[in-house]
Amino acid sequence: MKLTRQAQVLIFAIMVGIFLCASYLLLGKQEQEKPVEKQAQYTMKLVLEDTPIVSTYIDSISQEKSSSKYQKYDIEVTKRTKIKDYTLSANQTFSKYIQPLGPNGKDKLIKGSKNIISHYAYSMLLKGDILEKTNLSTKEKTYEIVNAYITYNQIPLTLLSDNSNVSIANQRKTKEKIVNLQEFIDSLKSVDKRDKMLTW
Repeated sequence: MKLTRQAQVLIFAIMVGIFLCASYLLLGKQEQEKPVEKQAQYTMKLVLEDTPIVSTYIDSISQEKSSSKYQKYDIEVTKRTKIKDYTLSANQTFSKYIQPLGPNGKDKLIKGSKNIISHYAYSMLLKGDILEKTNLSTKEKTYEIVNAYITYNQIPLTLLSDNSNVSIANQRKTKEKIVNLQEFIDSLKSVDKRDKMLTW
């Protein structure tokens, strides 16, 4: 028996409808069967508070290099940096804007000194807390710096004629001493040595 064209169209439309309904039901079921991803949960605690993290030496600025424009200086702390007993889990960068001013070429290192301040040395110190995050499912621990802040020191000095040594004053500006320039710079780059160089 030969179907009329109208009947053929009707059968085709029914088949398409059945196919679409089956596809919708199948896809909907698969969507429902997808596992719901659980958001990781953590416990957090501060394992170190207000601790010195990084000390840096920026530069020694002369009167000629002096600038009143604020410049951005970064302290980059890389992944796996060890801070006391804790190893950081990611790279972190912290910034501070500073005016790199030089001396006026007239001020003496201390009262009554023959040494005129030739440079201001700039050094930054990063301090902050260390946060420990523990994944409750995997028990994995990660560490990061939080509540960080940067302070800086402007240290007056006289570069001596041999260009290898500098004369620096104590913070009260009552005494001065001569130190090797490279030793001075290296001390400002060290959290452990900077205080001894600056406070005597």
